[in-house]
Amino acid sequence: MRLFFLGTGAAEGLPALFCECAICREAKSRGGVEVRTRSTILIDDMIKIDLPPDTLHHVHRYPEMELSKLQHLLFTHSHDDHFAVRELQYLSPIFALTRKEPLNVYATGEVIAKMLREMEHFFERAPIRFQSVIPYNEFAVGHLRVTPIVAHHREDELCLNYILSDGRKSVLYGCDTGWYDLPTWEFLERCRLDAVIMECGKGKVRGGYDGHLNVDEVFRMRCCLLEAGVLSEDAPFYLTHISHTGLLLHEEMDRLVRPHGVRVAYDGMKVEI
Repeated sequence: MRLFFLGTGAAEGLPALFCECAICREAKSRGGVEVRTRSTILIDDMIKIDLPPDTLHHVHRYPEMELSKLQHLLFTHSHDDHFAVRELQYLSPIFALTRKEPLNVYATGEVIAKMLREMEHFFERAPIRFQSVIPYNEFAVGHLRVTPIVAHHREDELCLNYILSDGRKSVLYGCDTGWYDLPTWEFLERCRLDAVIMECGKGKVRGGYDGHLNVDEVFRMRCCLLEAGVLSEDAPFYLTHISHTGLLLHEEMDRLVRPHGVRVAYDGMKVEI
């Protein structure tokens, strides 16, 4: 399974949109892996999770990525940094001149209803096929089997993370979430994961909003998965959804987490599981 981290930042990006804090200034000065666009990932060139407002930038930055051929789009939830739904109007024939097939979109029924309301403002109807998904119910997405699990992120909306399997390897994409609630843990304990991609929006900051994780919680989450036999000690474990409010730049964060079997992903990173 090929994973392409198109974006690994939190909602405000890094350097953040309207911020000149010390972390943002240093990230701007260093450039490279310190610069993060809003989080999204491409799997096997045909399946994308989330549609951030930076998607056009990703098309320009990564010419090897051909969204004209994208077949499947999964949504985790409807926060703006994951749900730039009006960009989908450019799938329509007046804009996407060479596209032949509809885009398959998977989300909760609530998120699909929000999309349909937004589509009323499109220039013309976009060629989209919707599939409503239900937590813990596996479904086919191209050559993969995908299982949505419940994230702990918003009180007013059912938010999802996804387990993706190609029959040989299974990967958990956990963005955005805080500490999982009991039903999600009970489901995960019956799984076998070969890699984990987990958010770390709070960095080294303790307390505050419980819809994101800090590094200590990530370490504890990895330990729980190891102890349950869900994950092996040498399984890759990557961090994404990094924020300047977490007070850690890439190099400092990577030094902190590597002794715990964790690596920090960065925009443009490609790995094969």
